[in-house]
Amino acid sequence: MRPFNRSRLGIAALLALVGILYVLPIAMTVYGAFRTAPPGLPGAFSLTGLIDAFSDSRTYSTLGNSLWLAVMAGSSATALAVAFAWIVSRTDTALRGFVTPLMAVVLATPPLFFSLAWNLLGTPEFGLLNEALGAAGLPDTLAVTGRWGVWFVLSLKLCSLGYFILIGPFLAMDRRLEEASLIAGAGRLKTFVRVNVPVTGPAVLSVFIIAFIIGLIVLDIPLIIGRPAGFQVFSTQIFDFANNDIPPNYAAASALAMIFIAVVVALVAIKWRLLDRRQFTTVSGKGAKPEPWDVGRWTWLCNTFIVVYALLAVVLPVTQIVLGSLQPVFGVNRFSADNYTALLDDPQVMPALINTAQYAVIGGALAVALPLLMAMVGRHGSLRLRRGLELATWLPWAVQGIILGLALVWTFLSVPFLRSLFGTVTIVLIGLVVASTPVAGRAMDAALAQIGRELEESARVSGASSLRTGVGIVARLILPSCLAAWLITAIQIVGNFEVPILLSRPANQPVAVLVYQLNAQGQVTQAAALFVLVLGAVACLALVLGAGARVVRLRASGPKVPAAEATVSVTPTVTSMPSRPALTNSGVE
Repeated sequence: MRPFNRSRLGIAALLALVGILYVLPIAMTVYGAFRTAPPGLPGAFSLTGLIDAFSDSRTYSTLGNSLWLAVMAGSSATALAVAFAWIVSRTDTALRGFVTPLMAVVLATPPLFFSLAWNLLGTPEFGLLNEALGAAGLPDTLAVTGRWGVWFVLSLKLCSLGYFILIGPFLAMDRRLEEASLIAGAGRLKTFVRVNVPVTGPAVLSVFIIAFIIGLIVLDIPLIIGRPAGFQVFSTQIFDFANNDIPPNYAAASALAMIFIAVVVALVAIKWRLLDRRQFTTVSGKGAKPEPWDVGRWTWLCNTFIVVYALLAVVLPVTQIVLGSLQPVFGVNRFSADNYTALLDDPQVMPALINTAQYAVIGGALAVALPLLMAMVGRHGSLRLRRGLELATWLPWAVQGIILGLALVWTFLSVPFLRSLFGTVTIVLIGLVVASTPVAGRAMDAALAQIGRELEESARVSGASSLRTGVGIVARLILPSCLAAWLITAIQIVGNFEVPILLSRPANQPVAVLVYQLNAQGQVTQAAALFVLVLGAVACLALVLGAGARVVRLRASGPKVPAAEATVSVTPTVTSMPSRPALTNSGVE
């Protein structure tokens, strides 16, 4: 019996697509490190780029800063995400129902806009934080800048991404595992540490690795919050090589990007070493509905934790950005809608909003579909094939965003049959999909890791085809994770400015590029107003999706059967056995 999607032709086509989308841009980054000419122009091979990069005294200090930020932000963001996922999935905390919408709002705030909001919040004298301090008679000179400011803001931001990756596995975990631990004499804290966290190992480790890599490559927050205080990281140095040097030193930028490639490959190898021999299946042929814990007197602590995070991550930044969008000049306490009027009269704004919506919807769907297909093929393939496909979905994070854009420029200008696509909507969409694939890929890996192979094996023995098994069982079980991954990647696409700033033209540029340009030109209040428009659109979309999900749940539940009728309809004896197991949403009965 042939495993799912093991046709040689299908695998060959998939590998060719993977090679073009994920491997070729990385190879072009390495290629560019040894070139003496910009992309698309004739040049020679040389070591000048490497010499310029590694003889620069900034390289080693910025690398140390990036490693510090990656470790600190990765640890704190993962801890916050695990805590929130546990509160929502395993406790009876009163405010737990607000956590998912809260995280969606934080996630819906792209890093560029999030850093802009906190930069305004921490502005001495004029920011909300300093106004509050001044009203309380305290010094109003607090500035959210520098090393600790970048770490604080990045941790708040990354927590939301980690939460959405972890909430599915925490909700799907079998309650009987916890009951066995409690019966054996372990307390709830020990059960959480020794049962909940290890069983969700793939998701937790993926969150830390994702946060670590983002801490290495993040550009928006260090550029806006860290640089004014002299805190430089590896990504800002690459940005300087590619944008601020005259002429741009693309070779040196690519040489530094090769360090990212080596780090990502090493992290994936560590993940394989730690997790490949362990089992993390929590969804199998027999299910158990998770019941929340009564945390007793600790409820107040969980509720306070949620409220404080909401204030820091949503209420204060959104309030500041809304107030700033109504000011003609930031700090002038005169409010009007002039910024919104100017934006709506700007012929660039509406096309940018439409372009962003198209990129988010189509790009988000493709960014989820591709790693899901690759994960399912690798799941039934050889170890070499599985690892190769998994590594391909990690590789885009090996290059910093603007370098990925530069790598795609080299790729599309150097390959003859791709050259005609340069500057079109297609290349922008491809770049955004490639840049967003790692996030969706980690969500798909975590979801599939919890689906027991016996579900598919039972279906195949019962006569189900490979397509029905994959779509009717596996895809239905992980559908919530797929939808969450689509939402995550769509929002990531909305806030990505580093890739389209090199690949787009004025006719097809997204909102993020326009916001960055407004902020760079000093039009901070108009940039804030455009952010408010985007946030409003995302909020409307969230309300529509929430209403649609509620309708689907009500229809799926059907009419309630009275208890008396249900009792009468139960047959106490079984007269026959079905010839084959019946497929259900939760597996094979």
